[in-house]
Amino acid sequence: MAREDKEPLECLEEVYRVLEKTLLHIQKNRSIHVKKLETWAEDLRSQRRVFEDITLPARLIVEYLIELQYKTGQAALETEHLRLSSSNVCTVKVEEFGIIKVVLGNLEVSWRDCDYYYYFYPDKAELRAIDERFSIRLFFSSDFSKHVSARLTELSEMPNVKYIHPQIEQW
Repeated sequence: MAREDKEPLECLEEVYRVLEKTLLHIQKNRSIHVKKLETWAEDLRSQRRVFEDITLPARLIVEYLIELQYKTGQAALETEHLRLSSSNVCTVKVEEFGIIKVVLGNLEVSWRDCDYYYYFYPDKAELRAIDERFSIRLFFSSDFSKHVSARLTELSEMPNVKYIHPQIEQW
């Protein structure tokens, strides 16, 4: 974990502890607000897993998708059997065991981080299953290379990164 990650992770932990304590206190209450607090707790766990449970290549993709979600960007998806044109990023979650779930428009796609190799291009990221049977291509509406180039030295040393486009290295 990078040094700059320590502070945000500590903040997430602190907020989560307060929320967990509050949920224990009001767990018998059947209010819809309790359900909303439980949803926030799950979102905080997911955010914590971004730092703790997934590799750097997956993290860069997840963080970029979150950025697109909040900065009105779009992403498109292509797999062997499915194509989705540019859609809004609705949800990005990291679940237990490094399972990443992304909702684009009305479509949900998920993958387990440790089962994929990563290929980075200026406008897309490609995830190929280790056994080469399946791949997921995520196309982005804005320049992905700026986001990747910030962590290029760390990224190029990762064993699950198989390709980084030369144009990204020029940033």
